[in-house]
Amino acid sequence: MFPHFGATSDTLSKASTMVFRIGTDAHLYDDPEDVNIAPLLDSRFDSEKCEALKRLLALIAQGFDVSNFFPQVVKNVASQSLEVKKLVYLYLLHYAEKRPNEALLSINCFQKDLGDPNPLVRAWALRTMAGIRLHVIASLVLVAVGKCARDPSVYVRKCAANALPKLHDLHLEEHTSAIEEIIGILLNDHSPGVVGAAASAFASVCPDNFSLIGRNYRKLCHILPDVEEWGQIILIGILLHYVIARHGLVKESIMFSLHCKEKSHSEKDDSDGNFALEDSGDISMVNVSELANVVSRSYIEGLDEYITRSSYSNRVSSDVNGTQFTSGKSNDDVKILLQCTSPLLWSHNSAVVLAAAGVHWIMAPREDVKRIVKPLLFVLRSSNASKYVVLCNIQVFSKAMPNLFVPHYEDFFVCSSDSYQVKALKLEILSSIVTESSITSIFKEFQICFPCVPKAAVNFAEFLSSDGGSANEDASVLIQAIMSIKSIIKQDPASHEKVIIQLVRRLDSIKVPAARAMVIWMVGEYSSLGDTIPKMVATVFKYLAWCFTREALEAKLQILNTSIKVL
Repeated sequence: MFPHFGATSDTLSKASTMVFRIGTDAHLYDDPEDVNIAPLLDSRFDSEKCEALKRLLALIAQGFDVSNFFPQVVKNVASQSLEVKKLVYLYLLHYAEKRPNEALLSINCFQKDLGDPNPLVRAWALRTMAGIRLHVIASLVLVAVGKCARDPSVYVRKCAANALPKLHDLHLEEHTSAIEEIIGILLNDHSPGVVGAAASAFASVCPDNFSLIGRNYRKLCHILPDVEEWGQIILIGILLHYVIARHGLVKESIMFSLHCKEKSHSEKDDSDGNFALEDSGDISMVNVSELANVVSRSYIEGLDEYITRSSYSNRVSSDVNGTQFTSGKSNDDVKILLQCTSPLLWSHNSAVVLAAAGVHWIMAPREDVKRIVKPLLFVLRSSNASKYVVLCNIQVFSKAMPNLFVPHYEDFFVCSSDSYQVKALKLEILSSIVTESSITSIFKEFQICFPCVPKAAVNFAEFLSSDGGSANEDASVLIQAIMSIKSIIKQDPASHEKVIIQLVRRLDSIKVPAARAMVIWMVGEYSSLGDTIPKMVATVFKYLAWCFTREALEAKLQILNTSIKVL
C-alpha cells in the first residue's frame, strides 16, 4: 500500500552492515585512493594523523603500494604521541629496506628513540635501524645493537638478537668479531626468549664458533626446555653440533656402530659388476651406515666443508678432534644433553620431537634409543601435516634397528586417506620390520596395496630378500607373494627390472619348489630385459646346472623351459 515505506533485502543488508561496522576500523578498507590521506598526515592533531596512518597500514594489508607517502610518514617519527609513533614505526618497518636513503634522513630520531623510557619505542627504533641495509650506517647500527643487547627489557634484547643477522648480511669483515661478541653476551642471557633468538643469530652468523657454545654449554642445556618451540629446534641442532665436534660419536650409540660398519665396508675391494647369488650383505644397512658416516662427518667438519670437500683444519680450532670418540656413560656433556632433550620428545611441536629424537638416535646408548619410539608414533597418529616427514625418519631408524618398531607394525598399515608417498613409505617400513609372527598380516597388507602402489612390489621383493628364511616356513605365503609380484611385473616389465634382479639374487635362499619355479620362469621370460639381467643369465644357468639334480620336479621342468627360451 505504501511502497515508499517498504524495505528491500538489499537495503536491510546495507543497514545491518552499517550497524556492525559501528565502533570498528572496517571503514579504513573502503577507499584505497582516498585523497584525504596526505592532508591528514600533515595535520596538527594526533587523532587525524592516526587515522591517516591506519588507512595506510590497511592499504598495505590489502597489498597496495603506498611507499609514495614515505617522506610524509617518516617526519612524524618525532611525534610525542605513542600511538602515532607506533603506527609510524609499523609503516617504516615495512618500507625502510625499500627506501633506505629516505629513512636515513631520520636516523637521528631513531638514535634518540633508543634512549626512550618506553621499551617498545626502543625496540621499534632498533628494528627500523637494522632494516636500513646501508653500509654507511653499519657502525651506528652495531653500536645500537650492542647497547640494546644489555637493555633491561627482555623484548629489546630479543630485538637486538634478531638484528644481528641483518647486520651480518652486509658482509663487513671488520664487524665480525664485534657481532660474535654480542652473540656471546646474548647466549648468556637469563631469558629463554632472548636465548632462542640468540641461537638463531648464532646459526646464521657463526655456526662453527664453538668457543661461544663451550662457555655457555651447561646453561644452554638447562634453559633449552623453556625456549620457544622454534628456538628449541635451532638450539638442539647447535648443541648436538657442538658435542659431536668436540667429543665425536658415542661408542655405545647405534651411529657409532654404523659408522664403523661403513668404514669396514669401504675398505673392501668388491667389484659391483660381478653377480653372485650368495647374500652379499644387507643393502639397506649399507645405505644407513653411509648415512651415519655423512652425519658424523658433517657434524665434525661442518656441513659446507664436508659437501665441498675443502680443508677442515682451516676452519675449526685445534681443540676439536674429528677422529675422537667418547663414552656416553662417562661424558658429562653427552649426559646433560640427553637429559635436557628427553622432555622435548613429548613436545606439542612435531619438529621439536624429531629434533630431540635425532639427538637420542645419534648420541644415546643403544639400549636407550627405544625411548624415541612412542613419541614418534604419537606424532605419526596425531599430526597429518607432518606424517610424511615423521615416516621418513622412522624409515631410517627401522632399517638400522628393526626391533624398535617390530611390536608396533600395525601403526604402519595403510589408510585410505594416505597419499601415495605416505603409502609407499609405510610399506617400505613394514618390509624392514617384518618378523615370523607378523609375516601373514603384513603380506595381506602388501596384497591390498599392490594395485594402488606399484612400488610395493619393490618393497616386498626387498622384504623377501631380507627375510627369505622366515617366509619359507610358510610356503603358501611365499607362493602368493611371488604370484602377486609376477602379476605386477607383467603389467610393466621395464619399470620393475630391479624387482626381478632382487628375486633372482635371492633364488638360493628360496626353498619352496613352486616359488623357485616362478622365479626361474622370470629369468627366461625377461632374459633380454634391460642391461643387467642379460649379464646375469650365464651365472644363473651355472647355478641351476649345479643344483639341477637336487631340484623338485616342478623346478626341473621350469629350468628346461627357461633354457629353451634363452637359447
